[in-house]
Amino acid sequence: MFRLPICPHCGTVYHYKEVKNAVKKKENTCYHCNKKFKAGLFPGILIAAVIPIALSILLNLVMLNRMQEMQLLPLFAVTLAFLLIIYLIIPFFVSFKKSGDNEDKK
Repeated sequence: MFRLPICPHCGTVYHYKEVKNAVKKKENTCYHCNKKFKAGLFPGILIAAVIPIALSILLNLVMLNRMQEMQLLPLFAVTLAFLLIIYLIIPFFVSFKKSGDNEDKK
């Protein structure tokens, strides 16, 4: 499951940056076969996002308990690092599905 999506028509592999752009546009055309497809996020992205957020909160609480004179900057840095992780894994939770107007009518 932890892989970048492929075109549902021809199996063309999309790169990381192309997947991010496809999610923004929603309705896309394959650069290889020129057929339309839709890009959407898996519901599992919520679970994948909750885990780093929970770890960030836990780590911040541990840091506050261990170091009484903790500055705000290290706590902010830890939270920012976990948010960056969430941002970087989003393209791995994208699925490409065939558009309704591409269906062959028999």
